[in-house]
Amino acid sequence: MKKKITLLLLALSVTAALSGCKKSPKETEPPTETETETMSETETETQTQKPTETEKEDSMNKTRELKGLVKASDTSTLTIQTERGKELKFSITGADIQLTNGIQTGNNVTILYKGKISGEDTSAAKVLMVIDLDPSETPVTEGELMTEAEEADPNAGAGTMTGTIEDVNTDRIVILADDGESYYFSLYGTYMNLVNGMQDGNYVTVEYVGDIYGPDLVAATEVTDNNPDDGDASAPSGPSAGGTYSYVNGTVSDCGMNSTTILSDEGEELSFDTSKATLCYYNGIAVGNYITIEYSGELNGSDTTGVNVTAVYDYSDGAASSNEYDGTGEETPESQETTDDGGSETTDDGGSESEYSGEDV
Repeated sequence: MKKKITLLLLALSVTAALSGCKKSPKETEPPTETETETMSETETETQTQKPTETEKEDSMNKTRELKGLVKASDTSTLTIQTERGKELKFSITGADIQLTNGIQTGNNVTILYKGKISGEDTSAAKVLMVIDLDPSETPVTEGELMTEAEEADPNAGAGTMTGTIEDVNTDRIVILADDGESYYFSLYGTYMNLVNGMQDGNYVTVEYVGDIYGPDLVAATEVTDNNPDDGDASAPSGPSAGGTYSYVNGTVSDCGMNSTTILSDEGEELSFDTSKATLCYYNGIAVGNYITIEYSGELNGSDTTGVNVTAVYDYSDGAASSNEYDGTGEETPESQETTDDGGSETTDDGGSESEYSGEDV
């Protein structure tokens, strides 16, 4: 799933890495015919067109699944016990009930719904269908509650969880899962590919290793919101297609659901609204990580109010260790040969101005 960062993209990132905080970035020269052919081939490998607003809406409106043991029911409601022993009461008015033996107390079912459950509040969940539990699934049994253990299970392996991003910072991400519980994951070195960013309602898949019922943060290995197998667009791992953008680079000093703060290469602390930006991190969100902010609009010194951030991304360890791009804002001999077309201009103060047109060529 991780994408290989090609030499051209690295060359473009060098141009971006020299980007300063100028009001009117200078346009780059149009590519030559040879460069156009190379860019077309490379962009096909490394990035895809950003999703439309409709595709984003569909991605954020996923159907959720929750299995449970039937505790009670009537013509309009269904009460189940979840794996963690919590009882949830749903309205099933208008829902499609597809159960071989009907709704029977003590049977296991799977509820398909949209919306979300928060704690024991199911008012924001609309039940679409109730079906028999798949034979491959482990049934929910009545008994002792599955609460947080005092010690993590050392034998806990890898797992996958789906849910909505509830909170995030440089130390951890909180996922409101399909069962209405909140789960906490560390983001150190986590690959994150989020087309819809951190905005409210974004439905994500978390791959992790560890005991999610233990007292410690569990390491998330991957966090994604779109699955190419479902026909969704995947996040580009570099400059976006279909527009003209400016770039600024720096190290992460803070982040949250709605913003990311960096210390730029020019030494300014800049805070951007990144809630709706496409995010692609190979190394997670951590203080000190070096990232690129792609934006349209005007960046006036440290004032970012006129900026619309479209993408935020970093680079894989493999790319960083190749010496083609060292993450410091300086060009190496290998990348210098690629960027001799004047793609960046050094200013008197040692900064630079750059702009990349991401239009498909």
